[in-house]
Amino acid sequence: MRQKYTTENVFPVRCYSFKAPEELNNQALEVTRKQEYRNFNLDWDGRGGVGTTDDIQTDPEFRPLMQWFQQCIDTLHFDNGWCCDRIMVNKAWCNRADPCSGHHHDAHRHPMSWLSGIYYMTPGAPTIFLDPIDRREWASLHLDGGPGAECRWHYHGGPGGLIIFPSWLIHASLANNDDVQRFTIAFNTFPQGDINMGGWQRPMVNVPKVRGWDILGPLPLRDYKK
Repeated sequence: MRQKYTTENVFPVRCYSFKAPEELNNQALEVTRKQEYRNFNLDWDGRGGVGTTDDIQTDPEFRPLMQWFQQCIDTLHFDNGWCCDRIMVNKAWCNRADPCSGHHHDAHRHPMSWLSGIYYMTPGAPTIFLDPIDRREWASLHLDGGPGAECRWHYHGGPGGLIIFPSWLIHASLANNDDVQRFTIAFNTFPQGDINMGGWQRPMVNVPKVRGWDILGPLPLRDYKK
């Protein structure tokens, strides 16, 4: 099923924002709250927040949300004409930042992934995306002043908001100093099946289908026409 989205042109890097139905977010938040959490993010100040294991995409209770994530990816797949059989959500995990805790994530990227997503379930601190070519501001002839602030993009999609971005885009999150328990879900994707058809209609590479493909069924891209 096709999902509506907005293209966010920033830096410029193309990112995409979606909005989940309220009832889907409420159901997913209930499941997220009861997960087991531990400190996976050992930041230098010890306040990196807590998260779950990175395989919640296999949990049946998360299946409705994961199916919606996949529909969002499938929509982008059709609109951008990416040459592969499918781009699968193949890794997902929950993040929790406790109220007034200073929990945050240091700047990082998601290697070995094509697109990544951050799904916001509650209010709280925003994500910071960093300009990949911010050094252009430090030319030999440099004049102090703007647009330094434009080299960082602060984003929070609100409850039910999803931002999808290239996995190489460096990002972080501000410290959660608000009186709110901040929950997000992050996920990665990877191309599956035949990738980049070359001469003689032979793919450059074939990646075996991951677990979950059969649950979602085949991908009829024509169903995602605008």
